[in-house]
Amino acid sequence: MIAHLENLDMFYEIRGSGKPVYLLHGLALDHSIWLEMAEYYADQAQFIIPDLRGHGHTPLGNADGSIEQFARDALQLADHLGHEQFILAGHSMGGYIALALAETQPERLAGLVLVTSNARADTPEKRESRLEEVSRVMVEGMQNIGKTLIQRMMPEGEFIQPDEHMCDVVLNSPSAGFSNVQTAIANRPNRQDVVRTLTCPVLSIAGGKDQLMPVEIALEAAEHARQGRKVCLPGVGHLPMLEVPFTLGALLVSM
Repeated sequence: MIAHLENLDMFYEIRGSGKPVYLLHGLALDHSIWLEMAEYYADQAQFIIPDLRGHGHTPLGNADGSIEQFARDALQLADHLGHEQFILAGHSMGGYIALALAETQPERLAGLVLVTSNARADTPEKRESRLEEVSRVMVEGMQNIGKTLIQRMMPEGEFIQPDEHMCDVVLNSPSAGFSNVQTAIANRPNRQDVVRTLTCPVLSIAGGKDQLMPVEIALEAAEHARQGRKVCLPGVGHLPMLEVPFTLGALLVSM
């Protein structure tokens, strides 16, 4: 389905019925990473699963290189669908977007879930690394950077074959969309104080073998929240929705 928003035609899918749960995917991915999990729990919640700006079937549009623009897109989708309050779950980059939305519209959230994500800003070194990737991908395309990203999303020390569809999504991710969102991630502010002010439940989910997001950092937001809960998934890397969809879905519908 296509939502005609203020300045973007956003692709999204809906699975199930019940309390609305918005699922925001991570960098160089798309809505499809959530579908298996959503199908399992379609009798317990309504999952709204968009392709974010510059990913999947959603065009880049008039992108401004900010996380806040992604948050406005998500909020406009909720307005379009008539959801005054909803649970918002963000995976990795999607968590940064969820926090930006929480900062400006906390009253809209019935719950916030950060999946292998965090509320910190990048270190100067990490920011520089991201901006270098922005330059590289516009010259080289996604193949080299995508292959490295895929390997880093796998559980540390485990010889697991990456999901074939996920690999296709990453390697075919548009270079311009990747560059826009990497710029946005690199420039995002620290939002730990945002978490402290939220009155809704906050759930932080970490992967015990996540190469990209250390467990202690992934769980940190819940420790700062007034109604925080933290869960570490043993043996799981950066993609719990693909690795342990039953477990992740159960956590989401429990919000």
